[in-house]
Amino acid sequence: MPGGTAAAAVIAGKGQVPEAELREMFLHMVDAAAGRSPAVAGALAQYAASKADIAEAKGQRYPQLDISARGLSREFGATAASGTADPSLTLGITTTLFDWGRVRKTIESRSHLADAADSAVQAQLESSAYDVTSNLIELAKQRIVVETSQRYVDRMVELVKMLEGIVAVDSGRVSELTQARARLLQAEASRSTAESKTRDIEINLRRMVGDRPLPSLPGSQYWEMRLPELSWLLGESMHHPTVLQAKASARSADMQADAVRSALRPQVNWVVSKSTGEDIYGRESAWQTGLTLSWSAFRGGSGRASEQAARQRAQAGWMGAEQQVQDLEHRIRAANQDARSLADRADLYRGLVLESDKIRGAFYEQWYHLGRRTLLDVLSSESEHYNNQIGEVSSRFDGYQAVVRQYASAGSLVRWLSAGK
Repeated sequence: MPGGTAAAAVIAGKGQVPEAELREMFLHMVDAAAGRSPAVAGALAQYAASKADIAEAKGQRYPQLDISARGLSREFGATAASGTADPSLTLGITTTLFDWGRVRKTIESRSHLADAADSAVQAQLESSAYDVTSNLIELAKQRIVVETSQRYVDRMVELVKMLEGIVAVDSGRVSELTQARARLLQAEASRSTAESKTRDIEINLRRMVGDRPLPSLPGSQYWEMRLPELSWLLGESMHHPTVLQAKASARSADMQADAVRSALRPQVNWVVSKSTGEDIYGRESAWQTGLTLSWSAFRGGSGRASEQAARQRAQAGWMGAEQQVQDLEHRIRAANQDARSLADRADLYRGLVLESDKIRGAFYEQWYHLGRRTLLDVLSSESEHYNNQIGEVSSRFDGYQAVVRQYASAGSLVRWLSAGK
């Protein structure tokens, strides 16, 4: 799938984890989620129902056989004839010869509804794929945040132990120990928050994929995720499943309006009938055949109202499709801009991480060996270095999510994940 070369280099960063490896890992979990998603199963059931509706409409083109039975009956009243009527069986075969295309238009209407239901299935698959993929990216992010937070906690523990030894000799520096312990508690709180978020995401993924083991996510924060071309994404959005669903529903409503109009006109049928009942002379009736004309001449305006309702639903469907296109275009442009800006921000944080690492090392040396810095300077430099690391990780992985969001907004996420399969 097309992707910009310059933009790809920006998003890829160091490119330590190949994109093909990422897609394979994501697709494995996406398939698992799709197989047990109630939303996908419901959409498939709706699609099966729409196919059955087509078969029901097609059945109207064939001769319709009606069988009725009458039990033993007796006439009564002043003009009633003497005797009883024997039980009888009546058969009637009706074949529509001309109906102004009513059955054909009904079939076409329901075929468009089936197309809409099929698009709904694809839309649910795209939605499920995005939920799984974005959660996996967030899980990888939080796991790296936990590791970074643990290193920050270890560093604070190291400083606290160091100060405990110093205070044992010089009790006048107990305030520094208090400061270090306070920063240690803050570091532990940050680690606990990251661990809690990690568990929440894992629970959410379990809900989607079941008992299947979660993949071993890359430990590196540098992933090769090329940024797709914006023009290609915008073109693909015109074929997004939700857009196709809205258009198919609108076409169905248009054809249903035509079918209602046809139903208001005269209809010609060929009828063949036979009754096993006997007349007053004991003779069984013969087979009868002939043409009949039926016309719903007046229904209080209900037919016209039904047609107008279908036309308005079609108009609403076309407007809904247009609104979907506009919304998707906005989402794609916003996600594209986010991906670029977040990648740039992550690179800026990377530079800050390198510089803050030098600063914290220098501050520690100046405090411990030369006494030219206070402990507060050292703690502040450690905290700033940690925050810069978290900022880089968050920006980089938020950028990865923005890339995935672009594919999902264009309706191409599943295809992107399946590329090369």
